[in-house]
Amino acid sequence: MRFGGRTSTRARRGLLAALVVTLLAVAAVMVAVPQLRDRSQQRLEQRADREVTATAQRTRSELLAEPAAPVARLRRTADDVDGVEVLAVEQGDGVRLVFRVRVAKTASTVFGWQRATAVECFAQLVRPGAGPAGLERLPCPA
Repeated sequence: MRFGGRTSTRARRGLLAALVVTLLAVAAVMVAVPQLRDRSQQRLEQRADREVTATAQRTRSELLAEPAAPVARLRRTADDVDGVEVLAVEQGDGVRLVFRVRVAKTASTVFGWQRATAVECFAQLVRPGAGPAGLERLPCPA
């Protein structure tokens, strides 16, 4: 509203308030977006870690399904699980398989495509006639 060619005080205060609110909103978005993107990436990495553990447990159950199987079949059984790579097979008091599980997750988010890869190594001892041995988590070789 104009009186005598000048902007009223009320209109100037309204414009100033709108400017302050806009600046606060922009600052809040600039702070919140990176944190939300990092949180989204962290959730994706956690899902990949959980899937690595689930894949290792599935491999363990398939290996222990036939504990009296020959070494070559045990190796093939582990290799057939998606994402599993057998690193070593040791014979002694049973068969000890050392394997690497690799899972890659990709997700579409508000922030674009995000990717997470999780890799863990495990060992499983398979002995015919004996009770099942636990799954052992190992450091992966370089």
